[in-house]
Amino acid sequence: MKKGERRVRYWEDLVEGQRFTCRPVTFDRDAMIAFGKEYDPWPFHVDEEAAGRSIFKGVIASALHTISACTRVVVEANGKIALLSGLGIDEIRAFRPVRPGDVLTVEGCWDGLRRSRRKPDRGIAGVKCRVVNQRGEMVLEYGYRYLVACRPNP
Repeated sequence: MKKGERRVRYWEDLVEGQRFTCRPVTFDRDAMIAFGKEYDPWPFHVDEEAAGRSIFKGVIASALHTISACTRVVVEANGKIALLSGLGIDEIRAFRPVRPGDVLTVEGCWDGLRRSRRKPDRGIAGVKCRVVNQRGEMVLEYGYRYLVACRPNP
């Protein structure tokens, strides 16, 4: 293993209830609008004038953009995990809109770890995420479920 390189973490290395905090993510107006135009073209994501007339009184990030950016930092924070597949995203609860210049931090917690009964070479690993803005206000709550390889037998 090279200096600074992380070893692969298997299902057995994950700890129920272990918390982690991800690096902050800053939302840029141009990137928010570009994402909206490409993937979620509601007027309050892509049009300054229309967004100003909306209940949000300005452009906001798509929840899909927010979740995508948060997913990236969750992956970065956890390094090399022997991930086989994503299994799902659990209920997403949005509390506040994300505005240009907002800085979000994801606080994660491993939850619902269990080995597969049918295929003991893998396990289920859940992550619960809380996303807060620079003012400490809750923005999102959601979770992921992953399929993770168990440590291979030597």
